[in-house]
Amino acid sequence: MALGSELKAGTGYDSADPPLQCSEAGSEYYTIDLVTTKNVPGTGLAKGKAVMKFIPNPFGIAITKDGSYRHRLDIKLNKVNKPKKGTLVAWVTTPNLDKVKMLGPLDKNLETSGTVDWNKYIVVITLENKMPKSNFSMWSGPIAFRGLSRSGLMHTMAGHGPFAQEPCAKYGYY
Repeated sequence: MALGSELKAGTGYDSADPPLQCSEAGSEYYTIDLVTTKNVPGTGLAKGKAVMKFIPNPFGIAITKDGSYRHRLDIKLNKVNKPKKGTLVAWVTTPNLDKVKMLGPLDKNLETSGTVDWNKYIVVITLENKMPKSNFSMWSGPIAFRGLSRSGLMHTMAGHGPFAQEPCAKYGYY
C-alpha cells in the first residue's frame, strides 16, 4: 500500500488498487459440463454448465477451517423442455455421497447459484415432485443431469491394468 493512501472502508485494499477478482464468465478449467442422464423427458438434447467462481475476500481466496476452497457455482441449462410437473433442483454431493447440499431450484431461465465448501464434488440436477425444504438432506426424484468437479476427475489408476473391462469415461472420468 502506498504511503498516505487511504483504505477503502471495510475492504483492506488501497483505494488506488482495486482487488483482483475472477472473471465473471469463468475459465474453461473452472467450468463443469453437466451431462444429461436422459432419465427425464425433455432433457435428451440438453446441455448445461456449472461455472465455479472463487469467493473473493480481503485475504485472497476464501477457505474453510479445514482448508477447502469456498466458491460459488453458477448453474445454467440449455435446450431443456421444462417439465410439466415438478421442479428441477440443483444439488452438490461429495464423491462418496456421504454429504449432500441443496443449492436450490432452477428459476424460469433454468439457472441457479449456490456456494460449495468441498474440493471434490458432484453436481446433480434432479426433478423433484415437491420442492424440498432448505434443510432437506437428499434428493428423492430422478437425476436429470450430473457433472464432476475438476478435482473430482483426479483418481488413482489402481485397478486399471491393461485388461480393464470398462473405460473410466463411462463413469464420468477422463
